[in-house]
Parts: sequence; C-alpha cells; structure tokens
Amino acid sequence: MTTASFEREIALTDSLLTLLRREQASLVKVDVDAMEGLLDEKTRVLQDINAHTQARYQAVAALGFGADERGLAAWIAVQTAEVQESWAHFQGLVDQAKELNRVNGILINKQFNRNQQMLDTLGRPPASGQFYGPNGQASSGSGLYNAQA
Repeated sequence: MTTASFEREIALTDSLLTLLRREQASLVKVDVDAMEGLLDEKTRVLQDINAHTQARYQAVAALGFGADERGLAAWIAVQTAEVQESWAHFQGLVDQAKELNRVNGILINKQFNRNQQMLDTLGRPPASGQFYGPNGQASSGSGLYNAQA
C-alpha cells in the first residue's frame, strides 16, 4: 500500500462531498428530480469507496496486520509521515461527509414532517390517533381497544 491508494480514496471522498453538497442544495429547494439523479451517483461513489476499503483491508492483512480498522491503525503507525498525513487528510474528508450526510438527513426528516402535516391538513387522520385492537387491526379511538374488534 502506498500514498497513491489513499489519493484515490481522497478523490472518491471529494466526489462524495460534492454530491452531498448538491443533494443539500436540492433538499433546500425541494428539487425532487435533482435528488433522484444524485442518488445513483452517490450509490456508485459509495460502492467505489467500499471496494477501496475492502482492498485496503486485504492489503494490510497481506502485510501481517489485521484486516480491520485496528490492523490498519497499526500499519499506519509504522508508516512515513507522508502516508500518515495522507490518511489524516482522508479521515478529515470522511468526517466532513458524515456531517453533511447527517445534516441532509435532518433536512429530509423536516421535509417528511412538513409533508405529513400537509396531508393531515387535507383531512387524513393523524397517525397518532390510531391504535391496534386485540385482533391486530388498526382503529381510531381514545386509546382503549374495542373489545368487539
């Protein structure tokens, strides 16, 4: 394993960050068409990142380290400062991607809740008013199940 392997992962993570930023802009604009198109791109990039992660684990295992994060950390600890800096840079990008993904999840949840409120306003009974009776069927009511159900 060399710094070049991290460079490819860095490039892929940069691509993911770009996609997550575009996704966030689409979420703010509620541009569903753009979000759908980004989903395929994100899936491809994440698959590539996963493939590189698996290859990285196999490479460190071939060098006698564990094929997991602990083994990778042990391998990185004995590498040059350049390799360690490349890894730290990659990890910083991964942290950024996690945070953007978390924020996008919040935006998705807010939009879902907004849509739910609109549906409720249009006359759909609220989900919290539904209860299950002894026969497993949903029923609306005071929270007490209908013994005849």
